[in-house]
Amino acid sequence: MKKTIVLLLLAAVTVSCASLDELLELNVNNNLTESVAFNIPQTQGTTVSYSRSETLDLTTGDLAQYVDKITAIKINSLTYKFKDFVGNTAGMISAGTLKLDNTVVSSITNLNVSQAVNEETVFTISDSMILNQLESTLLNNSSATLLLSGDALSDAGAMDFKVEVTINLTATIKE
Repeated sequence: MKKTIVLLLLAAVTVSCASLDELLELNVNNNLTESVAFNIPQTQGTTVSYSRSETLDLTTGDLAQYVDKITAIKINSLTYKFKDFVGNTAGMISAGTLKLDNTVVSSITNLNVSQAVNEETVFTISDSMILNQLESTLLNNSSATLLLSGDALSDAGAMDFKVEVTINLTATIKE
């Protein structure tokens, strides 16, 4: 009888410890958003090149206090959109790329920026290889470099706009 009670107590302690470990694991949803501003001058029939880079960083914002305790990252969505357009409504991005840590994430050609803003077009990146690579980069380095570059044509006048990149992710935090 005593052996049975001891075995039951030992089993209860073992189950409780496993449950306690699960309680110390937390999944946190978060958005990393970066807006990059562009000014394209009047082009007079010849395209102009543009290039801007920013850092998407887990060490700032809501996840900063947990960055050393993150054990996994799952990217739920990766999107970008053009916004805050002012200027030549006929202006075009003749060729453009969005890179994250030197990996091409998206390419666009002959995009009317004003139209993309007015239609509230959201470009979604769903390539699982790219998302997996970004998850690994963010987990191992806590940041990723965003690079937007290309050529634009805006003959009738200058145009200003922003490109907003949003990564919705779930971080697993273990205490």
